[in-house]
Amino acid sequence: MIWLTIALMAVITFSNRALFFARSIRYQMGARVRRLLTYSSYAILTAIWAPILLRFSPQYGISHAGADYLVGTVLAMSLTMLRLPTLAVVLISAAVFFAIRFGAFFCASIP
Repeated sequence: MIWLTIALMAVITFSNRALFFARSIRYQMGARVRRLLTYSSYAILTAIWAPILLRFSPQYGISHAGADYLVGTVLAMSLTMLRLPTLAVVLISAAVFFAIRFGAFFCASIP
């Protein structure tokens, strides 16, 4: 049953994406849809960082992540608002995140 569900979802996903590339179907999005799609990258970025940064625990409620996550998230959001290229935002914020996260580990292990 699980394999059937996975196969059906793969077929549905493939057909949705293939229809946009089909030469026989002429489809043009309206201005409102194109304008709405300009916000999709910001929505996806928020969907990625929000659950990581704000963790929900039934025992404690909403708790925040460590400083490395917080600094990396704020930096990524700031760089995105400055309209830097996506690859630059990812590389810079990931470098700062790993420097904070593993920099303390390496400094603590040095005698």
